[in-house]
Amino acid sequence: MLALRVLLKGKILIGGRVREREVLAEDGWIVKIGKRLNEEADLTLELGKRELAVPAPIDLHVHCRDPHPDYPFGFKTETRRFLLGGVATVVDMPNTRPAPTTPETYYEKEELARENAEIEVIVAGGVRDSQCTKELVEAGAYVLGEVFLATSTDAPAVPWSTLPEIFRELSPDGPLTIFHPELDELVAERPARNLYEHLKNRPPEAETTAVGLLAGLKVRYPSRIHLSHVTLPESVKIAKGADITVDVTPHHLFFDVLRVDPEDPVFKVNPPLRGRHHRLGLLRAVRRGDVDVLASDHAPHILEDEFEDVPSGVTGGEIILPAALTLHRRFGLSLRDAVAMITCRPAKLLGRDDLGEVAVGKRARITVVRMREFVVRAEEFGEEDRKFPYDGMRMFGEPVKLIDGTKVYDLKESRREGKPVILEGE
Repeated sequence: MLALRVLLKGKILIGGRVREREVLAEDGWIVKIGKRLNEEADLTLELGKRELAVPAPIDLHVHCRDPHPDYPFGFKTETRRFLLGGVATVVDMPNTRPAPTTPETYYEKEELARENAEIEVIVAGGVRDSQCTKELVEAGAYVLGEVFLATSTDAPAVPWSTLPEIFRELSPDGPLTIFHPELDELVAERPARNLYEHLKNRPPEAETTAVGLLAGLKVRYPSRIHLSHVTLPESVKIAKGADITVDVTPHHLFFDVLRVDPEDPVFKVNPPLRGRHHRLGLLRAVRRGDVDVLASDHAPHILEDEFEDVPSGVTGGEIILPAALTLHRRFGLSLRDAVAMITCRPAKLLGRDDLGEVAVGKRARITVVRMREFVVRAEEFGEEDRKFPYDGMRMFGEPVKLIDGTKVYDLKESRREGKPVILEGE
């Protein structure tokens, strides 16, 4: 049953500050906020003592694998997992088969998402050359990329020589264009038997060189470009100097090659896990406010036994909100900035002024979290047989409710049942 009028009462993060307020949502939009509204509703949520309502997360970088003939995953399976973690909006990357590199395949993928996704999916258009970039911009794509500068899973590299022509089709008021900053010429194709060999194949200079070259192109061709899953503080510094936005992943902040079993294929990712000093430097950049966004780079794969046979990529879109709150609780990031990295900042990059805040006139997408430590369990998200590095990890901020328009989900019950459980209105 849909709850056309939802009343939320309790501690709510509004404008970056925790306030005791009541929020009234009607037909999926926030219409009133006040200390005492005295309004009737189809469903009233009164928050518990340790519960806090925040804007529902936006994950700027996921791979749902739809359409793709070789994966048993897709918009239905992956968006259900995101929902179980309180996420309401994701941006899906284009390394699919077929890739959305023409207006036709782009529209087909959008329709596939509308028909199957449990939450909103923003489809990113695939960049292959300047002509397809021009056509996708004309077709209305407001996100392009991930543009791979180095070969990765199901993603051939876009030749560096073609980038100036691609940049000519971009503009400061055009689409957000997301880049994977590793340079193919500096990446080795040797087999890797462990994380150390994988790291050697994709060295730090492959990333910093790519970031530097992109910064130079940004100066010559003003545009809205964004670098995803950067792993090095030097990359952040170069990007900031060129007014380029960046995101980092939870796995690059929480893990390094010295903290995990180097032969465990769960941790095989592109770009690779780095050393401890790189990880700590990246955390310092986050605390300084130099990193714009936290994004999961959720990339599902069935876990295989042999390191060499396992594709690169891990899942983690389900825990993006607890990851942000863990950065607040354990690593000194302010609550305001931790939540902003997964809400209002990605909304601003996307040009979506209807998302990212609890405010009148915004969409009613609000997640309630229990502000305490909890243990992440892979089975609660259906991740037992996949590359999910967070199983058994203690995190802070357990998602317990999600308001997504006119639907209100009990997330704890949903995780228990393995499917969305909607709270009934009166």
